[in-house]
Amino acid sequence: MKKILFTLCLALVYSVTLHAQNQLEHFLKEGVAYHDQGLYDQAIASYQKMLELDPNSSLGHYEISLSYMYNKAYDLAIEHSEKVIEAGGRLLIPAIVVKASSWSDQGKVQDAIDLLEETTEKYELDVMVLYNLAICHFKRNDLENAERALVAGIYTDPFHPSSHYMLAVLKENQNLRTASMLSAYFFLLLEPNTARSEKMLAFLDRAFMKGVDASPEIGERKVINLTLNENDLDTQYGVVEMGLTMAAAVSLSEQDKKKKDVFCERTTSFLELLPAAKERGKKEGLSLDTHFYLPFYSALSSANYKELFCKYTNQRASDTNQKWLTKNEKKVKAFKAWTEEKIVELIQLEE
Repeated sequence: MKKILFTLCLALVYSVTLHAQNQLEHFLKEGVAYHDQGLYDQAIASYQKMLELDPNSSLGHYEISLSYMYNKAYDLAIEHSEKVIEAGGRLLIPAIVVKASSWSDQGKVQDAIDLLEETTEKYELDVMVLYNLAICHFKRNDLENAERALVAGIYTDPFHPSSHYMLAVLKENQNLRTASMLSAYFFLLLEPNTARSEKMLAFLDRAFMKGVDASPEIGERKVINLTLNENDLDTQYGVVEMGLTMAAAVSLSEQDKKKKDVFCERTTSFLELLPAAKERGKKEGLSLDTHFYLPFYSALSSANYKELFCKYTNQRASDTNQKWLTKNEKKVKAFKAWTEEKIVELIQLEE
């Protein structure tokens, strides 16, 4: 009889535990769904129910800290992230990022920098730590340290789109057109079909047309004005800068003519100009450009992927390209596999 009662008790405990676990998973999924929709109050309510069931859940504390941060309730975000940090484990680094980001958004940028730099010294390098460190430096207009953090992050994880996006913006702020375009195209390679992709396509359009405009037509003639900075011409990308300006002038002079794919024409011109920069880059230039971006684009051209690259990176703005990519699924799959292999190969050369 005692054995039967003991078995029944075990079954009851198991049933209660299983029910609680199912509820935890339900509230977690519910909270994540709300958070992804930008419904942070609802997400927080779901995570609170989760924490009522398990007050020591690191996952619950982390997720609610993230929603609090996005909801701009920074003190609460810090409070819950600190509980995760105290517990340690796999969510330690993400929780540190939440705490640092919350400090940064509160205006405590130096405190955030100190925490993130301490983290890079104590733990294995993490791309999100380095990316958020770059954001903090950027807020203080310390572009040198922002770039250093972004480059380190890309070498840690070259598949992190936001690092390439921010590096493009940073280079634009430094008036480095070609360098910014290297990062911009790479971002589109990693994230070709989002709202951010549209912004980056517009970014590239502005970069390509930089220094070129048309005066009002005089009779039947259209006057194209070119502006070339002498300082730009005496750099690693001097030949590329001149070539881009000339290509933009041609593009502008022919804008009334029907073009099959202006983006692809511009992109192809850019790719074909880069080998000249690579030659100069052997003696001067940033290591990320010389050892990663330029070799990647050179290999892409040698592998005859220029046309596919154009269609893939411009799919957000072109229904025609999207249809072509869908129709040529095998080619796209091979291209993506080649891309991943080449990226890993180039990054490993630096290890």
